[in-house]
Amino acid sequence: MRLLFDVHCHAMSLARPAIGRFVDAFLRGGLQSFFSQVAAPGYILTALSRNMGESVRNLFAVVENDPDALLELIEDDLVGVYLPDGEARRRVIFPDGPRLLGEEWDGWLVCPLLMDFGARATAHETYYREPIRKSLAEGVREALAGISGYRRERPDGRLIVRPFLGLDPGARGAAETEAALSTYFAGYAKGPPAQLRAFKAAARWKGDPARPPRNAFAGVKLYPPLGFDPWPEDRAALDAARLLYAFCERRGVPVVVHCDDQGYRTIALDLAMRYTDPDRWIPVLKAYPGLVVDFAHFGERYLGRPRAKGEWTESIIRLMERYSGVYADVAFNGCEPAYWAKLARLVGSLPAATADIVRSRLLFGSDFVISLTKTRSYLDYVSDFASSPLDAGLKRAMVAVNPSAFLFGSDA
Repeated sequence: MRLLFDVHCHAMSLARPAIGRFVDAFLRGGLQSFFSQVAAPGYILTALSRNMGESVRNLFAVVENDPDALLELIEDDLVGVYLPDGEARRRVIFPDGPRLLGEEWDGWLVCPLLMDFGARATAHETYYREPIRKSLAEGVREALAGISGYRRERPDGRLIVRPFLGLDPGARGAAETEAALSTYFAGYAKGPPAQLRAFKAAARWKGDPARPPRNAFAGVKLYPPLGFDPWPEDRAALDAARLLYAFCERRGVPVVVHCDDQGYRTIALDLAMRYTDPDRWIPVLKAYPGLVVDFAHFGERYLGRPRAKGEWTESIIRLMERYSGVYADVAFNGCEPAYWAKLARLVGSLPAATADIVRSRLLFGSDFVISLTKTRSYLDYVSDFASSPLDAGLKRAMVAVNPSAFLFGSDA
């Protein structure tokens, strides 16, 4: 089956994010938080002032939907439903079946990434001071209900949906981490036929998060700005993280980890930067060299001194050279169409052997719905990538060949 992939998007409702923790972290951070948010292009605080908040209003027009409706919206956008009258329709991806890069495809596979917002909830310094309750099970229920609802509403829909489970092992502890992996990856199978069967069976799910469908999740999402440390000093937290890494390495479960200096941060900025630094993964990969890890956003840097801008990207490339399971996606980066030319220059500047490795590990991702803080639509993001100055071979690798290897294995 010839598939196109978006390995990094989101389809959660407004009930999921820990907005209060985000605000608390911002207020506690003082000037450091203020300047970090002002310097972070495209996130909510800067989007509020753009075109009288048009980006934020467009964002909320999407995220106020339930997850099943949001998935339908993605499909409709690719069909061209929302294009204004008179706007060129040549960019539409779904005139009949998926069509991109001058080729016909069999399907469009998206990976909504869940986030473990409730793992590190703390008391608020407010009248209602109780820690928020956002259980892992409820996040799972919402996500799987969204996929199930989409399948029932559109049994012949053009999307294939394979979610990633958001999990913070250091906060959850070894016992809860082991239980979550055992429950939500029951019957996990990596190959395309099994993953396609799991998606098609989603409509039959009865709605009990304690009894999810077999092969419910395609991978695991980790998020340092919420407090996840890839290699924590605390022994119990390290044991829980190692349990997750061993499980994922043994079964070939892919992992996506946030890796830029923006994001939905609920801890101090300096701590978030320490945990997000891809070099923090050196001991992880040394201990688990077969782990499959996607460093989301390819280590883009927006904050701090100019010479730091490429440091994390360079670190990821070094990890790619050493470990065959290291990948990177470009989610959100392409909100600025100039990014694609920057990426082309970077790949073109690498030694031939290194360039070949990077070309085989880059993945297309949109970061929808977060991308709407900086770009008009899902269709615009995809179209800008398709028309970018990246060479045709690299585009095809990023949107089809490499994601297939990442999700399904090298034999897919």
